[in-house]
Amino acid sequence: MIAGIVAMLFCIPKFKFDIFRGGTSKDWWFGISPEGFGTVAMLLNFIISIIISLFTPDPPKEVQDIVEKIRIPGGVIEANSH
Repeated sequence: MIAGIVAMLFCIPKFKFDIFRGGTSKDWWFGISPEGFGTVAMLLNFIISIIISLFTPDPPKEVQDIVEKIRIPGGVIEANSH
């Protein structure tokens, strides 16, 4: 999320408020207006998240079990035993 926020904090002030030597519509990144650049920032977030997840280990088994247990609503075991 930090990558997308940084991209937005650079893009919007640059083109909307003429900070960082702002430019005209010809200078927009990928031809996208500053108002629509959030989509590009979101895609940047997804890409970086996927890359980071590929280089980090899986959580411990007990943490995975806790997450799976939380996902099962209460009373489901009794309902399945009928």
